Amino acid sequence: MKFFYLEKTGSAESSKIRLYLLLIIFFIVISTYLSPLKLIRKFFPDIFNRDSSCILLNITGIPCIFCGLTRSFEELINFNLANSFYYNPSSVFIFTFLAVISLSIFTLSFFNYKIRLVSGKKTLIAVTVVIAIVWILNIIFGHH
Repeated sequence: MKFFYLEKTGSAESSKIRLYLLLIIFFIVISTYLSPLKLIRKFFPDIFNRDSSCILLNITGIPCIFCGLTRSFEELINFNLANSFYYNPSSVFIFTFLAVISLSIFTLSFFNYKIRLVSGKKTLIAVTVVIAIVWILNIIFGHH
């Protein structure tokens, strides 16, 4: 089953890919430390009464697939794998996967290649199954 293939690009497009990737990584790191949780709690104290900015968790009590990822990322940056796993059990795997993909995209862009995703029924099913497994792990083992 093939989920992606490599495609040759020009140097200008490769530069754009590197710039976009670096901007995304910068945004993720900065937004981790500038979480608006305190501001949200101030304006919506009845809804946001948990230690999370997740709307689904605060309203229904059920964590979303991403619940705990910000706190988990903070712990991972500080090399505290146990706490990172505590906040969201799938976080270590998600961040490792994203790091490998990001590094691959960044490295390939120096050789004027980009990754093209293959969209099809098998890909959709595989992604759906992975998301369901990650969500179930977070509901069962995650700290909420």
